[in-house]
Amino acid sequence: MSCDPFNKKLFAIVGLAFAMSMVNAQNMELLVKHTSVANGADGVKRSTEFSERVIRTVDTVWVSRVLPVDTHSTHDHAKGGDQHKHLDVATATRWITKTAGGALKVQLVPNGEKVLVNVTKPDYGNIGFDGSWVAAWSLIDPASLKRMKAGPVKGELITYTLLEKDRSLKVVWNTKLQMPTQVESFDKNSRRETLVKIVGAPTVLAWDNLKGFDTKDYSDYLD
Repeated sequence: MSCDPFNKKLFAIVGLAFAMSMVNAQNMELLVKHTSVANGADGVKRSTEFSERVIRTVDTVWVSRVLPVDTHSTHDHAKGGDQHKHLDVATATRWITKTAGGALKVQLVPNGEKVLVNVTKPDYGNIGFDGSWVAAWSLIDPASLKRMKAGPVKGELITYTLLEKDRSLKVVWNTKLQMPTQVESFDKNSRRETLVKIVGAPTVLAWDNLKGFDTKDYSDYLD
C-alpha cells in the first residue's frame, strides 16, 4: 500500500513519539491477554487463552507467563535426574536487556528453578524471539503500521486496519506509550486477539530478586 502525504506525516510523528517515549520511559507493568479460536478441518473449534505479565523500563523487557500456583514444581523438573532436566520455553520468563552500546542480552528464567539461562542469537528462534528490541519493547514492531490504513483518532489512540483477500487486521495503537492496546486478526478459519491492560508502575522490579541464581547456557539443555 502506498503511503500518502497524510500517512507520511503521521508515521513521522509516530517515529518521533517512539524516540521520545524511549527517552522518557517510566517503569511500567502490563497484563497482556492472548485469545485465539480456530476451526479445525475435523470440524472441532479449539480455543486457547493465556496471559503474560510484562514489565518494561527504558532498557529492559521482562515477559512472564501467568501460571496457577505450583503448576511447574521443582519436583516435576527434577524427574530423571538433574542432567535430564528439560527447559520449558513456553512457561519460562523472557528477560531482554539492552546495553548502553545497543547490544541485546537475552536470558530465560525457568519457572520453579533458581537459574538464569543465557540465550545467544543463533537460538533466538528456538525461544520465539525475533531479535528485535523495538518489537519487544512495543509488543509489536511499530514499522508494521506503515502497511496499514490509519483510521479514527481518539486522544492518544489511533486505530489502524489492514484488509486483504483472506485476512483482516486491526491495531489500536497508543501513541504516547508506543504500544498497542488491542491487536485483532481474522481469517476464514481463525480469530486472534491480544488485549493490553496497563497495571501501573511495578512496586518491585522482578529481576532484582535474582541474586544467587545459577547461570547456564541454552545449549546445556540440548540433547
